[in-house]
Amino acid sequence: MVNGKEDSNLSSPKIYVITTAQASEFRTVKNEGGEEMIPTEKGKPNYAFLESLEKYCETRNAELIILPTTGKNATQIELHPDLSWRKEVLWKRKKRLNSNIYISDMFVPPQNVDPASGRGRFVARDQTLIMAHPKQRFKAFPNSNFDLPKILLGTGAVTLPNYNEMNHRGDAAKRDHVYGAIVVEVIDDKRFHFRNIRALANGKFVDLGVEFNRGRKPGKAHLEALVLGDAHTGDTDPNVRKANYEMIEEYHPRRLVLHDFFNGHSVNHHDWGKLVTMVQEVYMKGRAELKIELEQDYEELCSLAKAMKGKEIIIVASNHNEFLDKYLEAVRLKDDPLNAYLAAQLMAKMMEGKNPVEEGLKSVGKIPKNVTFLRRDEDYKVLGWQLASHGDRGMAGGRGSMTAREFANGKSITGHSHVPEILRDTFVVGTSTYLNLPYTKGSPSAWMNTDAMLWDIGTVQLVNVIYGDWRSKSGIIPQHKDYVV
Repeated sequence: MVNGKEDSNLSSPKIYVITTAQASEFRTVKNEGGEEMIPTEKGKPNYAFLESLEKYCETRNAELIILPTTGKNATQIELHPDLSWRKEVLWKRKKRLNSNIYISDMFVPPQNVDPASGRGRFVARDQTLIMAHPKQRFKAFPNSNFDLPKILLGTGAVTLPNYNEMNHRGDAAKRDHVYGAIVVEVIDDKRFHFRNIRALANGKFVDLGVEFNRGRKPGKAHLEALVLGDAHTGDTDPNVRKANYEMIEEYHPRRLVLHDFFNGHSVNHHDWGKLVTMVQEVYMKGRAELKIELEQDYEELCSLAKAMKGKEIIIVASNHNEFLDKYLEAVRLKDDPLNAYLAAQLMAKMMEGKNPVEEGLKSVGKIPKNVTFLRRDEDYKVLGWQLASHGDRGMAGGRGSMTAREFANGKSITGHSHVPEILRDTFVVGTSTYLNLPYTKGSPSAWMNTDAMLWDIGTVQLVNVIYGDWRSKSGIIPQHKDYVV
């Protein structure tokens, strides 16, 4: 990640692994010497996860940072004895990792439903910010009219939950407690990459295809699904496309999930009736013919099918895919002689209940056998994660939102907004397009090029593509051939 492009050419990245320790609960025990305060299970380290983090840091030559946060009492910051003495604990809770990202000393109560609530203004003021919190949060905020956004990150915890479970907020907070951390790869004074890691209760977690399980030798993880940022074929950034293909080649995902695969620039209802825009952005750029757009989509789909080597490609029903549906429903072809003949054929297919984009691609050539087009009224779940929702539609006909996605889908990975986000078990990918498109100029944007990786242990990572790179090149985790499978 980078806010600014300057490069100080450091020889290798500095890697940080940042997590949170919740305050411990103590109880009074009487003995022969009087009274003694001993820790309970609440706020105790998850030793398995801690051991896995230590193995990760040893493997990657990374620095572990443990941020203390409050317990049930807003002023209580007394860690479990097994943590309080450790050099990894950052008691001052403030550290600048480079000029664009720092660890904040803000206190955010662990029981807060959304740790990002009311904190966005501090991110905009003080660069990308990491805060101590047992919930893992990722929220992007616009930074300027053209630059990358700044991010608010909640880490997740390395300790067992410590909440007042007799209180409704405490009970909910315990259920939302996450074992996790944030990995930050600092490239130089301006540039950095970051991503989340989540652990199971047994301490096991995956980072970029490598499974860490306590002190054991790292093992190879399998990528169940790679969910790309919204494709928008025709507006795809070639650097992002290259990175996406690198991920496919590196991790051999069992399925590839595509949102907004069809861009719909040739039939875009938002541009219809705007003469200057249509001339400048559609006709003068050779984007007016539906047949050409479908041919470009078909070529890209075949390329992805070849890269996936027969494994599944899932095309999620999305609002841009449905630009063609709207074009046909409105009978706009009567005023569009360039596309009228093909559109009339697709209208007949649509009347038969078929997907016009799918039928349009079939008119170009045979669709690869490993490609599946999902319907709007269809679920597609992998390891309990809903992958069939684009995210544009909410409940009962409402618009999509993080709340709607969470309530409707449970655990999910969705798209649509182009702004990546993590809220509990609701993950949103970014976009694979250029970050500045004609219709976004002059509007502060939080768009990012971000994909999601669903690993075989059931955890999800968001991975950002920053100026073509999606990880630090000199900080790559050792090759899979050295791992236990």
